[in-house]
Amino acid sequence: MSIRISSYRKCFNTACWIWLVCLGSGWALADQPVVASELTDFEATHAILTRFCSGCHHDGNAEGDFSVSSYDGLLAMTSQGKPRIVPGKPDQSLMFQVLTGHAEPAMPPADEPQLNAQQIAVIEKWIAQGAKHTSDPSLKMSNGNQLPKLGSAQAKDHLITAGTAINDQLLALGRMGQVQLVNPIDGQLIQSIDGLPGKVTALRLSADGQMLIVGTGHVGQSGQVNLVRVSDWMVHATYSGHTDAVYGASISNDGRWLATGSYDRTVIVWDLSTGQQSLRLTGHNGAVYDLDFHPSSQALATASADQTVKLWHVPSGRLLDTLGQPEGEMRCVRFSRDGQTLVAGSRDRRIRLWNILSVQQPSISPLLFSTFAHEDDVLALAPIGDDLLVSASMDRKIKLWSFSDLRPLGELASTRQPPVAICASTNGTLTVVQLKGGPVHIPRGRLDELSAENERFHLQKSQADPLIQASPPAAYDQPEGLATIQPLDEAEPNDQSVAAQAIQLPAVVRGRIDLNPDAQATEDVDIFSAWMKAGQTWLVEIQAASTQSPLDSLVDVLDDQGKPVLQTRLQALQESYFTFRGKDSTTSDDFRLHKWEDMELDQYLYASGEVTRLWLYPRGPDSGFKVYPGVGARHTFFGTTPIAHALGEPAYVVRPLEAKEQPLPNGLPVFPIYCQNDDDPRRVAGADSYLSFTAPTDGPYLIRVRDARGFYGADFNYQLTVRQPNPSYRLKFNNLKLSIPHGGGREWSVSVDRLDGFSDAIEIQLHGLPTDWQATNPVVIQAGQQSALGTIYCPASAQTLASPTTVLLTATPSQKAASMPAEETQSPSGLPGELADKIELTSQELKEITVALVQPSDPTKVVQQLSARPGETVSALLRVDRHGHEGLVSLGRDDAGRNLPHGAFVDNVGLNGLLITEQQSEREIFITLAPKVQPGRYQFHFKSETQGNPTSQPIWLEVLP
Repeated sequence: MSIRISSYRKCFNTACWIWLVCLGSGWALADQPVVASELTDFEATHAILTRFCSGCHHDGNAEGDFSVSSYDGLLAMTSQGKPRIVPGKPDQSLMFQVLTGHAEPAMPPADEPQLNAQQIAVIEKWIAQGAKHTSDPSLKMSNGNQLPKLGSAQAKDHLITAGTAINDQLLALGRMGQVQLVNPIDGQLIQSIDGLPGKVTALRLSADGQMLIVGTGHVGQSGQVNLVRVSDWMVHATYSGHTDAVYGASISNDGRWLATGSYDRTVIVWDLSTGQQSLRLTGHNGAVYDLDFHPSSQALATASADQTVKLWHVPSGRLLDTLGQPEGEMRCVRFSRDGQTLVAGSRDRRIRLWNILSVQQPSISPLLFSTFAHEDDVLALAPIGDDLLVSASMDRKIKLWSFSDLRPLGELASTRQPPVAICASTNGTLTVVQLKGGPVHIPRGRLDELSAENERFHLQKSQADPLIQASPPAAYDQPEGLATIQPLDEAEPNDQSVAAQAIQLPAVVRGRIDLNPDAQATEDVDIFSAWMKAGQTWLVEIQAASTQSPLDSLVDVLDDQGKPVLQTRLQALQESYFTFRGKDSTTSDDFRLHKWEDMELDQYLYASGEVTRLWLYPRGPDSGFKVYPGVGARHTFFGTTPIAHALGEPAYVVRPLEAKEQPLPNGLPVFPIYCQNDDDPRRVAGADSYLSFTAPTDGPYLIRVRDARGFYGADFNYQLTVRQPNPSYRLKFNNLKLSIPHGGGREWSVSVDRLDGFSDAIEIQLHGLPTDWQATNPVVIQAGQQSALGTIYCPASAQTLASPTTVLLTATPSQKAASMPAEETQSPSGLPGELADKIELTSQELKEITVALVQPSDPTKVVQQLSARPGETVSALLRVDRHGHEGLVSLGRDDAGRNLPHGAFVDNVGLNGLLITEQQSEREIFITLAPKVQPGRYQFHFKSETQGNPTSQPIWLEVLP
């Protein structure tokens, strides 16, 4: 027998089912030669159909809506109104046609036992003689309840099939026909609950600790749940209603409902006050393996073999949402303690986390995180406290995660046998029940030790993430100017580690990649040696292609033994591949990836040595991800070089590991990234190299320069510069001369060149706005982003300008503004920040459409603010007053909703963008916030692509915690 429970069950249902059916009383006659004197025509037909068909076509599992459980079922019409049996006419009877292969699908399936000619002749004769029943036509035939009793293995060989903790001193273990109550430490049997039907497949304690829920059943026959009182271990109530074994059962927190899920694909919700069925939920197309009540008792989550998790409203039975996207059976599901999120484990080795937006009304629950968690099926999940999650897998590993973001915290333990259940006791100890043998105990201290890493990881992430890190205060000080450094000339021979040319940093070196005529080598390599202090960061730059040299530089940093220096390791969290088309080495748009729905913004994507980062979700069926920076040539990370990617090429969502962090085995690779660069990751220096290197320890390091193709020549000149970074920025403003219509607005923009790793947010403040005018103020270029948009709007109630007016713009990096005294952040003009530019304003008469967000109940009232939380979607009504414009109004494509914070976007943009057709003056829009959006207040606006490009007034988006 296989120890893989799910595989064993499938084998039993397909290969063994028909064999077992044939052993039934009376049914085994189908195995014997059919003699007319022994059986009536109907009895013989009955025996044959029972043997070959009842495994898949009985009342409890009527595949194809066809059941041989009753005479009436045999004569029932198909869903298309076609008779399955036409009495007197075998050739016109669909059942006879599929049995003889004259209609599709031929039955039984090719891999199942087939009818012989004599058996087919019996059925043909019965139909030809009128397909008559010998007694009562309503008499039930084969319904799966006549299976013979088979002896089970000896008790000592029974496997443990379920488990739960009762308290610190008692553990419940499910076996064949029995629940054993044992001491969790020494395994001593305290008491047993015997005489249960079939294998115990579900054990769970009620929230109040008063009832033990025991799910059992006979495969293919029936399922039953017993509620056992913990006070005296007597059966309090029994609930039967399933036609197959029960695999999941739970009592709601308020004690009102009992939910049971079965291999028969159904979920039954029982009213515990009456003992009667309240609901039968039939939405799943596969076995229901697990279920869990929402803490409010208003919703129920069910995990199924149909690869979905469904969310149900318990009082009404209404389906609230179907959480799909997995590539394997969903095995386990649990709500977080606060009910805001839901986690599920799957046979595809992943754990997924969803944000639950409503337990009262149907809504879309966004997927927050998905990660490859194990190397085999995820079998069980157990929330611990508010933000810890424990998982168990067929790979026999027990792992700890941060519940809120599925960050791996470490491996807790391993088991010798496949784990069956994770049991948490009140003293904090975890007990993992195995299929065979004693349980594995994990002390609370082990969880505390690993969970402490969670805070450290988050802290290090905020310090190391190039998109959100704050530049150090020293970054604003000018380092020693390179102009004062005397350039050195490369000195040959320097193509071996032992012959490296010594340089003192900072340094500028002029060199050439060319072979010495007397040398035996086929490639020239220049190596330089420099002493570096641990923690110091140096920028290694090559100037070659930018000065018309044919050199395609490749630079790397080695240790003093000439071995590559490891920069980081990237652990794959999800595997994917490029779909629809490949990518060239430049494009930042339309990255179409398999299973993109499981991916999130700002995640790193690794493909064939290149690492990029996801910037914007696909915006419809004919689109893919945009990667950073969102426009223009794509950026790469960790010094990797952009390359072309083929259709079908593997790609992985990855995360960088800490220096001493051990990767958690999940069946996916870990990619080492060494300190090396071919082409500038920022795409500023073209084919020239640009590498940021932080020395891991004090000591000498080797800097190696060569041609990426192995070429060389007398004109392959380069300049090597090794310097410390000087994080800074340059702003570029556009459209600073604005003629504002009375009752309308105009847009302006600013972009930034980020130099030497500068990543702070930058605030641009407007000074001198006309009275009662509105504007985006300040305009903020978010950390790690490249641009921002603003609008200046003249309300119809405000005065127009009698003469041109100047608005001054000052810029302040957010980190600097927060850390420096107010007097030090003022420009010479006395304004806060550095004077950056100015906007010249004039007024004009309104001769164009106007755009506004309005209240659906009263379109004359303008919406000033929208509110939502990360992961949520908020709707609004967008209205245009045409003022004579009769054509189509376009409000942008994936950039509709101008200046929304990164991760927030207008979600209902079609293939042609956000449109208001000729016959419309308004439309509903949906704005979705990705999980990455941080709480705060942001301003955005809408811009029409009609004449004048008019904008709405600025609108506030409040992102709630």
